[in-house]
Amino acid sequence: MDEQMAALADEISAADGVTVLTGAGVSNASGVPTFRGEEGIWNNEFDPADFRMDRFERDPAGFWTDRLELHERMFGDVTGPNDAHRALARLEDLGVVDVVVTQNTDGLHAEAGTNRLIELHGNNARSVCVECGESVPTETALDDVRAGNSPPSCPVVGCTGHLKPDVVLFGERLPGGAYDSARRMAWESDVFIVVGSSLTVVPASTLPEEAAERGQLAIFDTGETEKDHLAHYLVRGDATETLPALVEAVQARLGREADTRGVENVTQEG
Repeated sequence: MDEQMAALADEISAADGVTVLTGAGVSNASGVPTFRGEEGIWNNEFDPADFRMDRFERDPAGFWTDRLELHERMFGDVTGPNDAHRALARLEDLGVVDVVVTQNTDGLHAEAGTNRLIELHGNNARSVCVECGESVPTETALDDVRAGNSPPSCPVVGCTGHLKPDVVLFGERLPGGAYDSARRMAWESDVFIVVGSSLTVVPASTLPEEAAERGQLAIFDTGETEKDHLAHYLVRGDATETLPALVEAVQARLGREADTRGVENVTQEG
């Protein structure tokens, strides 16, 4: 283990508060494509303008037709949580991570066992009626689209509203409560860890700035991010390897038993 990882494990083990912010990179190993970068779907396959809130309001039928294609591209090959998701859940189990704040809408953190979770951009598994707020599984809405019934309608008798994916679209404001909670946790944390985010999307990208004013900022990524200059710790590499290594180091300092969640790297000797 390098000196930087050992020092970060020391910081985390002694901290009173640790918050984690995750982006698309943490789910890439699970088969979820990233949005930005050279291989990102916004640069190569889809036009973000087709998924704006004003497009949904103007042309809900066309929006949902395009959304079906996007959904199948994004989630059609998902294999479930990976070792990075499980490592973060383990850090919560160990009592060192207070909350995971995620920009992802894939639901994989919850599936991995993370309980204290703030989903800044919503959850793709749900769709909601824009009129009455009724929530239905997104797969139900997509089945309607597949059957030629686009846009999908609210199932509540007497309601004439359309369904909308329960995610934050381009041009739509973040839910105030979720962002306010995330900002408070960032400000109160002794250690703030970013995993798999380019840190280019506001307002989530401002959270590390606020965290670095008070505590230690650690960034885990395969490449450079917009906030590297603020980081006290920069860990390069695949999160499915670096996060389990961090768990192993923290466990050693806390004197806890090995992981029971099946994070392969954590339980290996040597």
